[in-house]
Amino acid sequence: MRTALDLLKEVTNLGFDQQKTLMRIDKILDKELGIESRKPLLDEKLPDHIYGNILSAFREEEKRNRN
Repeated sequence: MRTALDLLKEVTNLGFDQQKTLMRIDKILDKELGIESRKPLLDEKLPDHIYGNILSAFREEEKRNRN
């Protein structure tokens, strides 16, 4: 499993702003994992399906922004 920090880095490499991306990822993970079970980004291991779904959403948005 990859971490939330890995996800943040991967999304910002697509050209998204780091602060805005962090806030969006946090909101999604709060909803998916629950606020009480969250850990620091470096330690927060994400299931592959959650990581992939979030990354796919950002990739789709990046494609739309290019067009």
